[in-house]
This record gives sequence, structure tokens and C-alpha cells, in this order.
Amino acid sequence: MVYVRYGRGGGGLGCLIFGILFLVAAYYILKGLFILLWWAAPALFVLALIINWRAVADTGKDFLKLLERNPLGGLLLGALAVVGFPILALYLFVRAIGYNKPNPFGPSVQESGQPAEAEFVEFEELESRRKGEPASPPEEPLDLEEPPPTPEPPAEEPPKQDNTYDPFFK
Repeated sequence: MVYVRYGRGGGGLGCLIFGILFLVAAYYILKGLFILLWWAAPALFVLALIINWRAVADTGKDFLKLLERNPLGGLLLGALAVVGFPILALYLFVRAIGYNKPNPFGPSVQESGQPAEAEFVEFEELESRRKGEPASPPEEPLDLEEPPPTPEPPAEEPPKQDNTYDPFFK
């Protein structure tokens, strides 16, 4: 028979109490952050419009596309946006800041309106064909008048010393 002895710390009961205390503390901390965001939300929304108004417009376009694709999901998201306006305002603010992030690859065609100047790279265009289709003959016939040079015969190796392991490799 196996006897299990629990310590005096309470074991599972102590962990349960600490877990409940942690959840209560997390609730009050998140509630305080939500109240702080509730007061800062109008300023965050205006700052998002000032920093980059396209972030707000793109979010609105995404919402309208969702309404067209999935009306019920769009209505639920709209209700969540009204209830969670402080979180939406923070999202728009962070998205507007992210839109102004410099492009590490230089200006693109969309940003400048003109294609970026690049050096041309020489390449060989390959013919594409379906799998199992025979390859078409080359456009230029191969020059077969001159035979390829014959390889030189390998030079004879000098005889090696007697090796006791040679019978194993024959």
C-alpha cells in the first residue's frame, strides 16, 4: 500500500487561493486600465486621424467589407466596437503609428507613384511547359560538325606495396 502525505502548506488549496487572488488582482488592474483608456480614447482617436488618417479610413473599409461578406459578424463587431471604443481607439492609434514606419526596402511604386529605378539583370528566359509534355526542339540547331575532344586516358598508377588487406576488397 502506498501512503501519500501532503505538507502543511495546504497543497492544492493554497494554489487555489493564490489563483483566485491573482484573478481578482488582474480584474482590478484591467478595469483600471480600461477606465484610463476610456478617458484617453477621444484623444487617441484624434491623434490617429492627425498622424495618418488612412489608418482610420482603411479600418472603416475593412469593417464595411466584413458587413458585406458576413452581416451578422459585422453587426457583432460593430457592437463590440461601440462597447470597447477605448480599445478600438488604441488600436487605431497604434495602426496609424505603424503606417508611418519607414520602408526598409526604399520607396515602392505605390508610395512614389513612379517605379523605383533598378539595375537590369541579365537573365535567360526559360520555356514553360506542362508536366509530361515533350520539350520542343531548340530554336538554333546544335553545331555537330566538330566532334568533342576525346578525354585523355588516365595515367597508369605506380604499383603499390603489398597490403595485407587487399584480399578483402576483391
